[in-house]
Amino acid sequence: MNTTLTDLEQINEKIDGYVRGCQTGDEAHFKAAFHPDARMFGALGPERHDVAVFDGLSSAVAAQPGGPFTARIVSVDAVGDAACVKLVESGFWGQDFTDYFLLSRIDGEWQIVAKAFDHSGETKSQA
Repeated sequence: MNTTLTDLEQINEKIDGYVRGCQTGDEAHFKAAFHPDARMFGALGPERHDVAVFDGLSSAVAAQPGGPFTARIVSVDAVGDAACVKLVESGFWGQDFTDYFLLSRIDGEWQIVAKAFDHSGETKSQA
């Protein structure tokens, strides 16, 4: 891994922003973590969610019912200006997810540019 502790701290800070956004529903956390053109790809059962992050994630989080939510970084792989982070979430909408975030260093700042996710367990309604 060719990266510095400073890079790892910045990458972790962006992922923490995503987690704080999920916990609080505050879109400001997402705006600080994600590139404005970031995309999200994944499925809940047969329903695909291949959308711009700010078209899909923010509304889902804002409507999320309260309850225990945890997230844990499993791995970080960074080389130069590119990074990939694997995050395991439990309790988002009462369900579990494995997320893969792609980050790029753009103009000296790490930003999440894409999120791919897999849902595990029973699919529950989000209405």
